[in-house]
Amino acid sequence: MTTGTQAPPLVGHIRICDTEPVTDEQLAAALRAYKRAEDALNARRTALFEAIGEAVVERGVKQVDVVKQTGYTREHIRRICNAYVEKRDGKTDTLKIAR
Repeated sequence: MTTGTQAPPLVGHIRICDTEPVTDEQLAAALRAYKRAEDALNARRTALFEAIGEAVVERGVKQVDVVKQTGYTREHIRRICNAYVEKRDGKTDTLKIAR
């Protein structure tokens, strides 16, 4: 038994403690920042996929070399290249890969 202050209760292996309440504005600001970061990530991912597609499809870079550099699987590189060709050929206006 401890004396003085009590330790917060355990939930699993994590101690739960009292925190300041989050205001609606704090939550909204955090959500806006998250959405901006998500949009930036999606733009960078699209640029990367376009560069991969251009390298493999247009310049003949071997998939295995792209795999070594990116860490993606050959199957994922193949999907990126297929999406690149569809966009290049006007079948779609976005370079979207199912993950």
